[in-house]
Amino acid sequence: MKRTFLKILSVLLVSILLILTFLIGKITLSEGKHLLDPYIDTYFAEDYTPEKFNLIKSGMTFDEVKMIIGAPLYKSPESNNTTHMNYYYTADGKLLGKAKEHERQDYDDCAWYRSTVTFNTNNVVVEIDKGWSFD
Repeated sequence: MKRTFLKILSVLLVSILLILTFLIGKITLSEGKHLLDPYIDTYFAEDYTPEKFNLIKSGMTFDEVKMIIGAPLYKSPESNNTTHMNYYYTADGKLLGKAKEHERQDYDDCAWYRSTVTFNTNNVVVEIDKGWSFD
């Protein structure tokens, strides 16, 4: 009788631990980097790769940058300096697009890799921003 009770109790505790482990794991992956596919939630410009982006240096012209990583996804004026233009080579939301495409809601929002080049009015690189965004 005592062994049966202990077996039932141990199965119950193991089940609760497994459920908690799953829930905690799911929470920590939300807006975290995906372990198997870190770029799972990142849109890339057509010719962009992180390795090519690492070749971009301050002082390069727009034409030199375009020869290395191609055209950006989009561009917009820098918010605090209207004479500078930001060119975005990656964007957030690949998973959200997949969810809409498949009419599913079970995709999580993960961290995405940010890659932006800022050009001045002479079309010369003045700033390079890259890194993980957890938003």
